[in-house]
Amino acid sequence: MRDLAKQLGVSISTVSRALNNRSIISPETRERIRKAAEEYGYIRNNIARGLALKKSRLIGVMVSDISNPFFLEIARGVHDVARRKSYVVTLCHTERKVENEEFFSRVLLENQAEGLILVGGTIGEEHLKRLHDNGVPFVIAGRRPKGVYAPIVAVDNVAIGYQATQYLIGLGHRRILFLSGPEDSATSQDRRKGYLDAMHAHALSPDVVPGDFKMESGFALAARLAKERKRPTAVFAANDLMAIGLILGLTNLRVAVPEEIAVIGCDDIPLARLIVPTLTTMRIPMYEIGTRAMELLVAMLEGAKDIEAEIVLLGSELVVRESAR
Repeated sequence: MRDLAKQLGVSISTVSRALNNRSIISPETRERIRKAAEEYGYIRNNIARGLALKKSRLIGVMVSDISNPFFLEIARGVHDVARRKSYVVTLCHTERKVENEEFFSRVLLENQAEGLILVGGTIGEEHLKRLHDNGVPFVIAGRRPKGVYAPIVAVDNVAIGYQATQYLIGLGHRRILFLSGPEDSATSQDRRKGYLDAMHAHALSPDVVPGDFKMESGFALAARLAKERKRPTAVFAANDLMAIGLILGLTNLRVAVPEEIAVIGCDDIPLARLIVPTLTTMRIPMYEIGTRAMELLVAMLEGAKDIEAEIVLLGSELVVRESAR
């Protein structure tokens, strides 16, 4: 900036105003400085600028599993809003480990991140309370933990679990198995509750098998079911990846889907439309969860005071395809 000012015969403050698009200088001067900066190859030092203004325009987004399309679609929604609002997003993969979540929270804040978006994961109430008490702006996306004073963007996973199970019951199924996600997942727990509520409402015996939200859980269940004589006639998997793994495993073992075992998933990731048979699933508005979370965080950063405890519950819908109909 000093070199530009000397070259153009203006003050450093005038160069600064032009490059930051301030209106207190004439359009002609602003354009002359900006053109010279472009020719000179000027790149603004945002670290120095951030220290001076106490604004870095950096947002930290923590996802529990970067290989899961569900989380990537939420992150895409966050990124698109961030770009429009001139923020930069750093994506952190926590692997569902509390120590990683706390580590990335600390590192992001040490590097002047203005706010955090926490997608999925297992961050405990104590850590969330600590973030809140320290005045860190953050939004929770995709899950609905209890006792948190922060904006939340999610879906009603209990209702989703109930609707998916009710659909299978409506098809005539009575032996319905639920393939759950990790035990510490609030999302899986809520979908499990919805499943149990629907089963109990029809006086049916529940059957819950633990999984981990990964395709391998579905493969493992397929191998087990193929050997059983009295097996369930339908499976509700807590996410699409497990449902897809189950379909692939059953197909490999020559168990027909949906004729012998119907399968329904949850999320509606792109692969759900490509597998054979195509996956019946509960569609979650993943991209919108990301956009709404980022919009809430921007509002907080811009001084909104009345959204700290706001809970945004988005709608979901049943998508009927070939694996259960």
